[in-house]
Amino acid sequence: LQPSGGVKMKDGIYHVRFSSNMQGVGEGIAVFKGSGVNGGDSGYTYSGVMQSTDAGFTAKLTIKRWDPGSESVFGGLDQFELEFRGSATPSGFAAKGNIVGHPEATLTAEGRYLVPAA
Repeated sequence: LQPSGGVKMKDGIYHVRFSSNMQGVGEGIAVFKGSGVNGGDSGYTYSGVMQSTDAGFTAKLTIKRWDPGSESVFGGLDQFELEFRGSATPSGFAAKGNIVGHPEATLTAEGRYLVPAA
C-alpha cells in the first residue's frame, strides 16, 4: 500500500490499540498480508480485507466473539462488521472507522509494526 505521503504500509504483525466512542479502549494483534487482515484479542477474532487508495487504505473487518464472557469496545455484541479508512505512518498505521450501518458507533485504531508476517 502506497499512500500519498510516501510511507508504505508493510505486510506484518502489528500491535493494535483501539478505542470506541462507547465503551473505552482495547488492544490486540493484527496480521496484514497482501489484502488480508486477521487478528484477535482476549475475546474476539478479526478477519477481513483491505484495499489501497490514493490517501492510504480502506478495510472491512468481521469481528466475532470467541469468549462468551468478553465484551467488545462496543458492548456485548457477538458479531459485527467494521469499516475503516486509514494511512500508514513511519511506525505502523492510523485508522478511523465505524460499525457498518451505524455511523454513530465510531472507532479509532493505531497499529505499531512488530515483525514481518510469515
